[in-house]
Amino acid sequence: MVRNLLIRGLLVGLLAGLAGFGFARWKGEPSVNKAIAFESAVEAQHAAAGTPSGEEVSRSVQDSAGLGTGAILYGVAMGGIFALVFTVAYGRIGLRTARATAALLGLLGFVGLYLVPLLKYPANPPAVGQEHTIGRRTVLYLTMMLLSVAALVAAVVVRRRLVGRYGEWNATLLVGGGYLVAMAVCYLALPGVNEVPQAAIPGVVDAVTDAGLTFPPVVLWNFRVASLGVQVVMWSVIAVAFGPLAARLLERPNVSSSVS
Repeated sequence: MVRNLLIRGLLVGLLAGLAGFGFARWKGEPSVNKAIAFESAVEAQHAAAGTPSGEEVSRSVQDSAGLGTGAILYGVAMGGIFALVFTVAYGRIGLRTARATAALLGLLGFVGLYLVPLLKYPANPPAVGQEHTIGRRTVLYLTMMLLSVAALVAAVVVRRRLVGRYGEWNATLLVGGGYLVAMAVCYLALPGVNEVPQAAIPGVVDAVTDAGLTFPPVVLWNFRVASLGVQVVMWSVIAVAFGPLAARLLERPNVSSSVS
């Protein structure tokens, strides 16, 4: 049974990866191209001023093939993990149908794995961020993501224990409030990151300022909206498509409601 669900999860993840790739190409690539153009202009100013400038982010994997491969691999991985989590959650979180369970897990996955970490450490296009801080920024983002997921798991476990005493609605409100408080503490405890290029760039301050090469806020905004959209598309596809497939497998008369 678990194997069948895993196969369905991987297939749904593949579909989600393709959908995410299509959305990224449609909404994300224009902002990426503008960001690269900005970075090229800054590098030209460095060269004119005689200041060495290294490439901050490699462009070798930012073409269509790289973007598509990354989106598909990410989608397949998330689909597989989603299926495994579904096998544990099905029949144990207060929802009786596969579709409802998949929908809830999709929402929780999107919030815990992406939305909450995104609000603390937003996605950045090329030309935003410094080469020597990539490792630190990655660790901070992963830390925020792990804390968010751990808090969500704790909230689900605690809710099950509170339902009998406070009822489903009140128990949900209590654990939801607890999750928000925990995330607020994490937001305050973890350091912020703001590396959006400003007019004052060491070594070429005057040249860059005269050229007006501050990073366009609208490009940054559009890129972050597109990044959010990609995740919404992928998680929606996984949750909506996996539910009916799992229901056909699990909700037949001769199939037990529990997954072993």
